[in-house]
Amino acid sequence: MSDPEQIVDEKSIGVYCLANDEALEWFQAFVRSFRKFNPVLPLTVIPYNADVFKLAALRAEFNFTLMDQATAAWFDAIADRVAGQNISGGTFRKLSCFLGGYDSFMFFDSDIVVTMPFDGLMAAFDQSPYDVVYFDTDMMVFKPEFAREMMAKYNAFGFNSGAFMSRKTAISEVEILAAVASGEKIREDFACWGEQPFLNYLFQVSRCRMTHVNRLAPELTFKPKSWMPFRHDSTNGSFLDPELGRLPLIHWAGDEYPTMTRKEIFLEFRTFGMSDAERASYRREFYFRRFRKHLKHTLLKTRLFGGWLERREAASAKNTGESGPPPFPE
Repeated sequence: MSDPEQIVDEKSIGVYCLANDEALEWFQAFVRSFRKFNPVLPLTVIPYNADVFKLAALRAEFNFTLMDQATAAWFDAIADRVAGQNISGGTFRKLSCFLGGYDSFMFFDSDIVVTMPFDGLMAAFDQSPYDVVYFDTDMMVFKPEFAREMMAKYNAFGFNSGAFMSRKTAISEVEILAAVASGEKIREDFACWGEQPFLNYLFQVSRCRMTHVNRLAPELTFKPKSWMPFRHDSTNGSFLDPELGRLPLIHWAGDEYPTMTRKEIFLEFRTFGMSDAERASYRREFYFRRFRKHLKHTLLKTRLFGGWLERREAASAKNTGESGPPPFPE
């Protein structure tokens, strides 16, 4: 394969993905699907935090670069100001796309699989007048009253920030920090955890020209989430919604590994490129983990075992010096 940095210099286009070792299983499915359909398109992984040792070991196999921590962490302090999240790194690091090396880019969360080549879509975006093109609308952005105010003022739909296209020049650091200054004053009007409300607010108050990807490619679906109705068309290998709109990607937004919906689709892409023996071994391990997770959730709902499991996890966290949920995947 070609060197990603050389392609960037020639084309100035590429793809970013946000991931770390905790999301490694999701990322494996993403990168295998991405390279299946886009073998030479440059890919840069933005580290969610400093925990990327296992992720970094995959660079040569899947031909991607890892953004340096200094660039990725440039906007880390934003999370606490506009979302009340005192964290190191996290989902706000996707803003570092606007500091990276690609003039035009796609961004994807790691809980996504790619189902088509993106050359044509990137070319269409390059010729379009838009600053931001998203793949999925989302109502979980602003609380209702504030949403009405924003719609009246900016006439823009809320979008899911897990997948979008943009340009490096679409938004400046000055505009980001200005939106932070005003956004932290109204953050109680944001409807959900994470970066999604702020990115919607940022692009709207900065007057970015936004649209759905369907405007660039009318054959594409409006809703590529995993839990939406769709089917696989074996004649051409595409995934189609009930109106025959094609899914350019499948997004497991809000799902957890390994209890996600559409598990067979996940497994198909997660095991792509494996030998038959490797694929069989992975599937056995996957279903074992899935069974354990379902069993744990069932036991936690019972009065007999729920308290015991909580005490057991608390004791384990105390002994290991860790806090919060168990490491991913379970």
